[in-house]
Amino acid sequence: LYCTQKMDYLGRRMRILGIIGQVSLLLSLFIMLGFEFSFPVTGIPSAFILLCTLTISFLTGVIGLAVGFTYSFKSGARKAEFTALMGACIIPITLVQVTLGLQNISFGEVNDLTTNVENPPMFNRTREHRLATRSVSPVWNALKIEHSAKSHPNLQTVMVSLDCETTARKVNSTFHYLGWPKSFADRTANLIEAKASWTIGRRVNDFVVRLTPRGKDVCMIDLRSASRHDRRDLGMNLLIINRFMGQFTFEFLKEHERLRKMIPERSERSTL
Repeated sequence: LYCTQKMDYLGRRMRILGIIGQVSLLLSLFIMLGFEFSFPVTGIPSAFILLCTLTISFLTGVIGLAVGFTYSFKSGARKAEFTALMGACIIPITLVQVTLGLQNISFGEVNDLTTNVENPPMFNRTREHRLATRSVSPVWNALKIEHSAKSHPNLQTVMVSLDCETTARKVNSTFHYLGWPKSFADRTANLIEAKASWTIGRRVNDFVVRLTPRGKDVCMIDLRSASRHDRRDLGMNLLIINRFMGQFTFEFLKEHERLRKMIPERSERSTL
């Protein structure tokens, strides 16, 4: 009788574990795929909620797998079903690790990052107009921070040995490769803005590149990425700037290689 009661007790706990796993798994995938943007804008911190559901889903999966391999099920099919569900609970955090990198998550008081904090690039629209929502529930006030542009920890103004016109083309190529739609371009001020995203959903930050000519074939590049809310960005703006620089460096090296190959051709033509 004692063994039967213990089996029933463990069975109820496993059912609860399964329900928690299913809810956290579905909610994590719901937010990761951006479906929450189908609802009216409410100011709910989806990134913070996603981090919580990912943690719950992962812990549920780890505990569930440990229990699943040690618990005696009534049938092999039931054990396989439970083990598969617990294994699926680990998938969302694995996807985040592959696409984002959990080591990039930060709880610092940052939601606006730039490579030139003394003279940051300016957006075409004011911050008030760029905010996703102005009516945020008081429930989330604990996550709010005072807005100010912060300096990138290891990147400052970048100098490239290209004229700004060519550099602008490389910036546009970088936006195209990353899938960031361009939202504004001011050729007189050499400002190019885009809607930058860090995931497969529709969560976007405002991103601006400022190009400043410095003599012949020299261009200075300043970057800025800003969140559309007044909460901690969990490291997203830093990730976005680093992601842009990684792809832009590749485009820059391709352009230099193309120019290098053109030099012998020009020399041969000049001797004919």
